[in-house]
Amino acid sequence: MFGNNVSKSYNHTHRTWKPNLIKVKALFGGTTRTLKICTQCYRSDFVEKKVRVPKESVVQTPEHV
Repeated sequence: MFGNNVSKSYNHTHRTWKPNLIKVKALFGGTTRTLKICTQCYRSDFVEKKVRVPKESVVQTPEHV
């Protein structure tokens, strides 16, 4: 989209509105792909996000009980 900024003194300058896109790793067709999607789609769970699963933390037990 495009249009004008209008100041208080009614001066017009050209401006453009760009979509709010982000790069997201998502599961697409069973594989991981990097997609550019808008933030509204990202927030509404339009795509299935790839989530990093943390490694199981090793529980250390004291040697002297």
